[in-house]
Amino acid sequence: MALENVTGNLLAYNELEPGTFQHVDQLTIERRTNHELRNQGFYTADGELYTVQKRKQLWVITREPQNLVLENIEEAYRQLTGQGNYFPDADAAQTSLEHEDSVVVNLEGLKLVKHNNHQYGHFVVDPKAVKKLNPEQRKAAKRVYGPDEENFGLNMEMFAKAGKTLYVFVLMPDYVQGTLRSNDKKFVGRASWLDNFSDYFYAIDRVVSLHLTLRGVRHVIAEGDAPENEVPPAPQEMKQDQSVVVTLERMLELSRPHVSDSSWPTWKETLRKEYKQ
Repeated sequence: MALENVTGNLLAYNELEPGTFQHVDQLTIERRTNHELRNQGFYTADGELYTVQKRKQLWVITREPQNLVLENIEEAYRQLTGQGNYFPDADAAQTSLEHEDSVVVNLEGLKLVKHNNHQYGHFVVDPKAVKKLNPEQRKAAKRVYGPDEENFGLNMEMFAKAGKTLYVFVLMPDYVQGTLRSNDKKFVGRASWLDNFSDYFYAIDRVVSLHLTLRGVRHVIAEGDAPENEVPPAPQEMKQDQSVVVTLERMLELSRPHVSDSSWPTWKETLRKEYKQ
């Protein structure tokens, strides 16, 4: 079963075989040899959970099986498009945090550069100077652009050769703490996506209704398994109330913080074509 690109919003995850949706590190590794993947943005299989425990604001990066946004895709999609945050079941989120494949990062240790809306910030990974990263920055960078030392080193060589500087966007500690307190929740979740070869990674995605690309193995319905004479249910996004249907101008406004300056002209043109304007 070959990997292929599936275009759609995050609900297109339902079209993929479980366990094949590609993570940011897998896409980065493939980009070393498959240059076509460098020219587009991808939703990724990485789960992004934020919590406060023992007075520390934590960022939890999970693999696909522990990604609660994907596990509860319809409800997560509804919450993210409706209110901008997904609040998962606290016990399930704690289990994801404690899983051996999850990477837990102390947000304070990332030394984030805050953005204008104060909800998120970023830290920079210079592929020519990874030794300058502090322990928390290196832990996160290795998980995003690794996942192991060998591939992390090879990927940094690729970026250095291409003259790239890397930016990783995450929620600010104060925003995490304030959001959890005001909603009386223990965890907040976001989706994630990888920009084109700029190379920006966003662990803050809530605009999951945009059409991007998901890479994985497409689920194929075996002949005879599809029900006959049955009208398929409407896509989940068509069941949402009218507040989810946004204008081009609003979509541009929502997506601007998530798209790099170099990618913005191409992204605007893509949206205009999608809206036929």
